[in-house]
Amino acid sequence: MSVDVVMPKLGESVTEGTVVRWLKKEGEAIERDEPILEIATDKIDTDIPSISDGVLKQILIQEGETVEVGEILAVIEIPGTGDSAGIDGTEVEEVESDNVLEETTTDSSVRGAVGAEGVAPVRSRDGRFYSPLVRSIARREGLTTDELDALSGSGRNGRVTKSDLLSYLASRDSSTGADFASSPLSKGPNLSYSADNADVIAMDNVRKSIAEHMVRSKATSPHVTSFTEIDMTHVSSYRERVKEQFLEREGFKLTLTPFFIAAIVEALRSNPMLNASIDGENIVQWKNINLGLAVGLEKGVIVPVIRNAEEKNFIGLARSAYDFALRAHSRKLSPDELQGGTFTLTNPGMWGTMFGTPIISQPQVGIIATGSVTKRVVVMDDDSMAIRSIMYMSLSYDHRVVDGLNAARYTQAITKKLEQFDLSEVGL
Repeated sequence: MSVDVVMPKLGESVTEGTVVRWLKKEGEAIERDEPILEIATDKIDTDIPSISDGVLKQILIQEGETVEVGEILAVIEIPGTGDSAGIDGTEVEEVESDNVLEETTTDSSVRGAVGAEGVAPVRSRDGRFYSPLVRSIARREGLTTDELDALSGSGRNGRVTKSDLLSYLASRDSSTGADFASSPLSKGPNLSYSADNADVIAMDNVRKSIAEHMVRSKATSPHVTSFTEIDMTHVSSYRERVKEQFLEREGFKLTLTPFFIAAIVEALRSNPMLNASIDGENIVQWKNINLGLAVGLEKGVIVPVIRNAEEKNFIGLARSAYDFALRAHSRKLSPDELQGGTFTLTNPGMWGTMFGTPIISQPQVGIIATGSVTKRVVVMDDDSMAIRSIMYMSLSYDHRVVDGLNAARYTQAITKKLEQFDLSEVGL
């Protein structure tokens, strides 16, 4: 008997993926749940495990090829069995592309108008499909339905891909002088190099996605960055005293990160203008706090989201942060866990960075960066000098929504929380 390995649905807004590399070769024995290939989407790279013990009989999709959800990637032969079967031992049920796309149209990232034409359609007038990602970009850039329908698609069956849409936007906006909407990968000086004086490394999907998003964010939001000095002695000394006890009780290390998260979440409650997005000429203030937590990996930064963070206590926030960091490094996060953030924390201080000017993650309006905590001699209010643990914190914010006064009140709330942290929240 043989079973088919199909392209899984990795998230509500993910309709396709690219085969990065096969971890197994044809003819190799494989075990159930053993990773056999690496798939890249526009959001995350992930390993696809084997669905059964057996032998990798045939690879149908080669490295570099892009496939839709439900397409067959490979065939696994199960020795000593009969006819072909699906992934659960039954016949494989064909997954129609329109069913897959229809299921994803409720994602909040693709709701809204395309220009003045209303909601972006799943299909064009001639029946061509539009993925949620294409529809989302079209909505954000204000394309009309007629413009979308007129595009030539390079995807399967003439489907418009992300690259097709970005290329169109580049040519359209360059004619009006607004060439920032084009792909950042095509910008920059004309370089001259050869194998003698340089090594050329092709960007993977994650790196390309980061590059495009960062350039687009700087072009979209007028960034302002404010810096604040915070005395972390109270928290740092407490953490040092209880870290062994915390590890024994909870099973993971107590870091400074959950203290930062708790302070940010509490300050967002009293400063809702920072927990917002812009929709045209409207400011959308989100009722829930979905905090993005930047995690640095060798291939780039990914930002899993702690949903409804305002409902979690300190231990819940600490456990969520630990779980996301652990699964990010072991490539166990799903694309859905990287979406829907309303504010973001990045912590370059854990690598020794004193402070930075982070770029806002669209469509949010703010991002906090926490620097390294270092001991310094500080002049106290009574003019005495003392050794204190000091940290610089930076807030980058969208000046279309957030003014200096809003930003100052927000950072003051975080500072007060950290310097006077109620340690009973930790429960030790």
